[in-house]
Amino acid sequence: EKLKNKQEEKEEEQEKTVEAKKLKEELEKLTLIFKVKTGDHDKVFGSISAKQIKEELLKKGYKTDKKQIELTTQLQSLGYHKVSIILYKDIKAEIKVQLAK
Repeated sequence: EKLKNKQEEKEEEQEKTVEAKKLKEELEKLTLIFKVKTGDHDKVFGSISAKQIKEELLKKGYKTDKKQIELTTQLQSLGYHKVSIILYKDIKAEIKVQLAK
């Protein structure tokens, strides 16, 4: 495999950046809805994991790695949560995740 020249590297970098920005726009329009079981006072049993988010995104046609999904807190309460997905370098998408009964 021959080494890429600087120009090709730069073009590839720009292409990946443009793709990531387009993906960011698409993802940020999404709301992933998870039906969860609740107990007393609407306490959610368990929590939603990065793996579940990854699988839900895949159902919608978006392939991600669970390492790209940043869960800063446990998703274990009803309502809306924001979850960051690292797309490329410093480009992140914030998706809405809803836990519903």
